Amino acid sequence: MKISKYLSYMLKDFLVACGFLTVIAAIVLALSSSGTIQASLLGQIVLIASAFTCFKYALVNTHELGKKAGIISFYVSFLMADVFLILWLWFFSSRQIFDRDLLLSYTIVILLVKGVVFTMMHIDGQNEAKQLNQKLSEYKNNENNENKRMV
Repeated sequence: MKISKYLSYMLKDFLVACGFLTVIAAIVLALSSSGTIQASLLGQIVLIASAFTCFKYALVNTHELGKKAGIISFYVSFLMADVFLILWLWFFSSRQIFDRDLLLSYTIVILLVKGVVFTMMHIDGQNEAKQLNQKLSEYKNNENNENKRMV
């Protein structure tokens, strides 16, 4: 699949998420009798829709990507989703709980933990694939031996 087509799917999903979040915000504002939408709410909608879209493309959508492209897409999408969530927390936190040093340390810890988890998942996936291939070859060998005995 071409990158332009993949990005067009991603943009479509981003716009759908923005629209959905805008409708939800309008309903909540109408129920709470607040008649105006603040600019910060629109910024939050964009950041959360971006994070949702990136998580969706990291975890759900593959769009017929090759193995290498799928792995790259997974890591880049997951990293971008984390960046959007951290930006949302930094810009729109109700209290100034994030200073730059604390935000940097949180970001480093998140990236290290995700790196270790993804590495462990990759190693475990390779081990499972080896075990499944071994069981499959044993099954085929047993099936071939039974066919030879019948002949």
